[in-house]
Amino acid sequence: MTRQRIRIRFSKLGRLKFIGHKDLLRTLEALFRRARLPLAMSNGFHPKVKMSFPSALALGFESIDEVLELEMNESAEPLDMEVLLDHLNRQSLEGLSFLSAQLLNEGEKKGSLASSVFQMNVPLEWRKQTAEHIVSFLAETSRIVSRANRKPVDVRSAVTRMVLDETGELTVELQTQTGPEAGIKEVLRALELEQELFTTLFPKRIRCRLVDEVDRI
Repeated sequence: MTRQRIRIRFSKLGRLKFIGHKDLLRTLEALFRRARLPLAMSNGFHPKVKMSFPSALALGFESIDEVLELEMNESAEPLDMEVLLDHLNRQSLEGLSFLSAQLLNEGEKKGSLASSVFQMNVPLEWRKQTAEHIVSFLAETSRIVSRANRKPVDVRSAVTRMVLDETGELTVELQTQTGPEAGIKEVLRALELEQELFTTLFPKRIRCRLVDEVDRI
């Protein structure tokens, strides 16, 4: 029999932004067990649930569009996606909502992140300066900044979209790169806003765009 592979989109909000990726894994595994899902497990002395994430969300960030892929064991009966979603949300906890579930085709590759879209509201006193920095940033072909580990990374090549609207909402789309990757922290460093992170700026991931979704456009 063929194992069912399911792509699930979910949101992680509120107090859950304070748990890291490993804690999220443990939380989800406990939730799936409570929901009595027929999970596929890895081999070895310490079997783990077969689930994967195209992109792990950093500690301190909320998201309304996270992606995980979950594998069922070979003997599992076919699952109804609407029933699965309802069952998961009934078992879930505050801040964690399951939004959609898609049964993947046999042989379909694991989801790979093409880009992430972040949004945040820039306080009024920072908007004029930020708008000026954005104009300068977008006019460049390269902007090198240092990551936390001091490795240089080209932030400009990662940014495919950067817009500050009249309400102060800043939207940034970052494409996945090979080698050292620029994240939203590096973007804020380039805009001289890093010191405002988690003080007046609270970025939220609003979209995980996968490679196979981009290919279908």
